Amino acid sequence: MNPFIFAAAAFAAAMALGYLLIKRRIKQKREKSPKPAVAKPNPNDRVISCPACAQQIKFTLPVKSNKAQCRKCAAQFKLDVDAHNNVYITEIKLPEDDTAVKTLDECFAILEVKPEAIPLDIRAAYKKKISEYHPDKVENLGAKIRQVAEEETRRINAAYAMLQEDDRV
Repeated sequence: MNPFIFAAAAFAAAMALGYLLIKRRIKQKREKSPKPAVAKPNPNDRVISCPACAQQIKFTLPVKSNKAQCRKCAAQFKLDVDAHNNVYITEIKLPEDDTAVKTLDECFAILEVKPEAIPLDIRAAYKKKISEYHPDKVENLGAKIRQVAEEETRRINAAYAMLQEDDRV
């Protein structure tokens, strides 16, 4: 018999035996390891989809309040539970905020920069405006002025955030 063929056959047999031993060890480990306990589902658990963004929301009956809010899109909705524990969802339409920043042109107007401004100029304008209206700077000037400053700070931050989302900063 050719020694090379004999060596190849012996090597193949050793590999097959090694494979079988490894497979047997894995099977023994699986049999010895404890199986994880399967949690029994709570019959009062419910899963609903957010009416605005279809995010799955889990809650347990009975609900403490009939109002809920989606963590993903912040949509608010009302939960109604009938006598058979069926859950009905109604989205609550909130009035639109008139002070909210809606367009990029508004952002540039709030920060008092031109639309073709470079990010460095936008950042500098933001820092200047925020330092003018920061609530900590006007805290001693009265409640009305403080309230106006807080509102303007919100608008400035919203404008800057919108510019950041649009990759202008």
